[in-house]
Amino acid sequence: MADVAGLRSSVDAAGWRGVDQAVATLACARADLALPARPSEYRRTLQAYAGHDLVIAGSFLLTDAVVEIARANPATHFVLVDPIVTPPDVKNLAVLTFRSDQAAFLAGALAAIVTRTGVVAGVYGPDGPMDRANRLGFEQGARYVRPGVRVLGAYQPAGSAPYADPDWGAGQARAFVREHADVIFGAGGTTGQGALLAAAQSGVACINEDLVASNDPSCVIATSVKFVERGVRMAVADAIAGVWQGGVQTLDIGQGAVGLSLRNDPALTSDVAERVLTIADLLAAGSISMSP
Repeated sequence: MADVAGLRSSVDAAGWRGVDQAVATLACARADLALPARPSEYRRTLQAYAGHDLVIAGSFLLTDAVVEIARANPATHFVLVDPIVTPPDVKNLAVLTFRSDQAAFLAGALAAIVTRTGVVAGVYGPDGPMDRANRLGFEQGARYVRPGVRVLGAYQPAGSAPYADPDWGAGQARAFVREHADVIFGAGGTTGQGALLAAAQSGVACINEDLVASNDPSCVIATSVKFVERGVRMAVADAIAGVWQGGVQTLDIGQGAVGLSLRNDPALTSDVAERVLTIADLLAAGSISMSP
């Protein structure tokens, strides 16, 4: 099998770890890693590995390319990991998506538990499906814990580079702090990272998104995480076992695919950690209903 990725993001690197972990369990399995240097190489690189049993597109940047190559090579199985926009259905293409909104729900719950002002806020990427789901999850989680909490939020405006406007993110976080928000959820790539940096400079708590480290970890009390390697490992194991399912496969907290990682922070007492764990267990069991 082959994994085509950039490894320039922690999500890509996690995908490769999942491949490596699955292959390590079988002596007869072998995996190659391809690293296209630029977008113009995506299709050519994927096509070069189309003779393998399984080809994994380990980055959302490969979405258009893998759809095209999968259609041209129906005898090969392909996997696309965590796209921002769900691609068209292709029979031999499995699409792994993660319930990041469940992780955001836990982030919102934690924010509502620790806030002293009763005001929390989220800074998000562009107003797309993933960003809307994350915002809704964060807001629902906060209100689940504290119905009267004030939850602020803003999407990155059009006109700037999607998920790559830390200056706007920082300015928006500072505006929320002026409205008394004392916990900031920074989502949306480097846009969210800008919000975290401003939160740290303002002396308030913040919650990071995904596997990206904060520029200033002093404010980070928790990180919402997609366990990409687990999802990829499951997909590879199924393919090796001869069990193939194309189409969108949504991985959730019940499968251990998303969660909230708490930092070692004085504000996060054992009681707080236990409360967050209880909420996570209820989500995993389906006992908490999240509105669409």
